[in-house]
Amino acid sequence: MPLRVPAAKFLSLHGATLLAIWLVWLLAGQGTASPRHGIWVTCSLLAASLLAPRRALHLLRRLRWLFIAIAVTFSLGTPGRLLIDDFTAGPTIEGLRAAALAALHLAAMAACVAVLLERMTLPQLAGAMHRLLHPLSSERPGPDTFALRLQLVLRDLEQPPARGAWRSWLRPPEAEQAPLPVEPCAPLRAADALAIALALAACVTWVKLG
Repeated sequence: MPLRVPAAKFLSLHGATLLAIWLVWLLAGQGTASPRHGIWVTCSLLAASLLAPRRALHLLRRLRWLFIAIAVTFSLGTPGRLLIDDFTAGPTIEGLRAAALAALHLAAMAACVAVLLERMTLPQLAGAMHRLLHPLSSERPGPDTFALRLQLVLRDLEQPPARGAWRSWLRPPEAEQAPLPVEPCAPLRAADALAIALALAACVTWVKLG
């Protein structure tokens, strides 16, 4: 019974705190030269496979052309030993290694996004982002705020527009168009500030050890 109390307290942290911890996790994964980067990639992919497998696969399929571009750019543009010595030009061994590292990093980032979108709705995410950017504000995010613009991007990522829908973007906006829903995010409490501070301290320790 006592073991459930910390978990309940963690889940009671509001969206801005969870989003901040998620951003700190992304920050900890930067720097592919670090020997600990493989641990970060493995943990991210494993978390997505357990918590958001369908969404992760969907995002990876959407990124397939970017994976191809990474493979071509790194393998052909990185100097080093040719994969096939008989050719005068072609992919290099060092380029293929760099492409594999970059592709794994991108896959891990997509996995982190999948977990976030699986655990938070877009209105919750917009409210949490607005709270992080404006911690002392009591106003709802306006139409020109970063939170709502991010929500538009993520909505199109989740539900891509139909073919030819770009023509509707050229039309003037409708006057009675319903605004995007945003879930209000309460001010940060002491427990939330402490959780963010601990996450930042853990990230700094992780980077220094790496």
